[in-house]
Amino acid sequence: MGELRYFLGIEVIQSPKGIWLLQRQYALNKLSEYGMTGYKPISIPLEQNLKLSADEGDLVEDTTMYRRIVGNLIYMTITRPNLNYGVGMVSQFMQTPRMPHLDVVRRILRYIKHTLQCGIFYETKSQLQIHGYMDADWVGNVSNRRSTNGFMFSFKSGDVS
Repeated sequence: MGELRYFLGIEVIQSPKGIWLLQRQYALNKLSEYGMTGYKPISIPLEQNLKLSADEGDLVEDTTMYRRIVGNLIYMTITRPNLNYGVGMVSQFMQTPRMPHLDVVRRILRYIKHTLQCGIFYETKSQLQIHGYMDADWVGNVSNRRSTNGFMFSFKSGDVS
């Protein structure tokens, strides 16, 4: 069957230096599906110190579309861990999304358009080490005063969780 090149929307590029995991074509398909190909790309996924509220702004008319887009973004975090924070933020509002939430989703899509070439690279000759990092935003949620926390584990040269 040969070397693995494409599996479930994930491109696999193998070389003597290592393995790249990308979702470039998947992202292009989703940008086209959601009418975002004509939008200007941006280099930062979220505004600094962005706080979203559950009850500000008009309700989104098509909640199914919002949920589908956020679900696709969640899938893209497999090879794009840099999207985790923003996608986690907008996924909190799946039940009753509002227009400010949809605006953030569109901003994330514009960021993806700017960074299509990004993915995870597992280097062949890197040291066999596991690193873990954790951070928290104490009482950062404006709606319920809960904390937001996150973690990242990397194995060799690439993120795994």
